[in-house]
Amino acid sequence: MMPDIPIDKLFSKLKEIKGVEELLEKAVLLYILLTDGDISYALKAIIIAALLYLIDPLDAVPDIIPIVGFLDDLVVITTALKMLTEQTRSHHLAQASSIINDL
Repeated sequence: MMPDIPIDKLFSKLKEIKGVEELLEKAVLLYILLTDGDISYALKAIIIAALLYLIDPLDAVPDIIPIVGFLDDLVVITTALKMLTEQTRSHHLAQASSIINDL
């Protein structure tokens, strides 16, 4: 059984990083992929780890440091997303865009 992502903390973090567009887009896309029933448990574990890293306040570079505070998060999220390139479809991108517009 996969651990649950604290959705309220995730969406709170997404609103916080709204100004960091690339990070926001990639994090939301990972969330959409996590909810896809066709993604393997191994890949979902990678997604969960990346999203938990994003919402964890204690990471390699604290988020309160302007600009560079989100660079480590961006690297982790981008790396996870690259592992899911073959599974990412146009409907995932459309769903992510819809969520971003609603934030």
